[in-house]
Amino acid sequence: MLMTHLFKPLISSFILFFICLSAYALEPAGKIASLKGDVTATLDGETRTLSKGDEVFPNDQILTQKKSIAEIKFIDDSNFILGPDSEFKIDKFTYNKPDTENSFSTKLVKGTFRFVTGLIARYKPDSMQVSTAVATIGIRGTEVSAEADATSATIILEEPEDKSRKTAIEVSNEYGSVLIDQPGYGTEIPDQYSPPSPARRMRLRTIENLMRSMQSIQRVNVPRPVR
Repeated sequence: MLMTHLFKPLISSFILFFICLSAYALEPAGKIASLKGDVTATLDGETRTLSKGDEVFPNDQILTQKKSIAEIKFIDDSNFILGPDSEFKIDKFTYNKPDTENSFSTKLVKGTFRFVTGLIARYKPDSMQVSTAVATIGIRGTEVSAEADATSATIILEEPEDKSRKTAIEVSNEYGSVLIDQPGYGTEIPDQYSPPSPARRMRLRTIENLMRSMQSIQRVNVPRPVR
């Protein structure tokens, strides 16, 4: 019995050591490029407050509070802007070189976001997947906006900055799918039992407000020249 009591703290210390070691071994997926308000990330039950320049990791659950915005720049140059009161999960991120097996999957649990795809989607679109609670967005190299909650979603294909690149998304769930290949067009999933609606021209005022807010943050973050 004495030996058991002596070994218990030692075993606990070893377990704690290996947990910490595995956390430090995580490769970052990207970092916070800009931020306004209160934004947190939760990984393995541990929550940390994020600031500009902080790294984010696979399996991070990122939460923006009301009136908060975060821009995440991933290592493959993908860019995600999260609106206020949003919950976003980095399910998987593996990126080495363009000619190797890479994978990138994320989920907008609730709220709004706008994203621009990077090198993973450019070299192999099937390697990137973005989902909501009611639909999955298949990527073909593009810019997308979305607003979602636990039972519905609105997804819009945006005009790409690079006009020479073809852009399209396929939005699907177990009830159906729709191909959207015209910027400014989108689809709605009204509930968890419906297919995506046929593509039609759409606007998301919340996304427009989000982009204006982000542009104001980015202007503030630009260093002023020293005179």
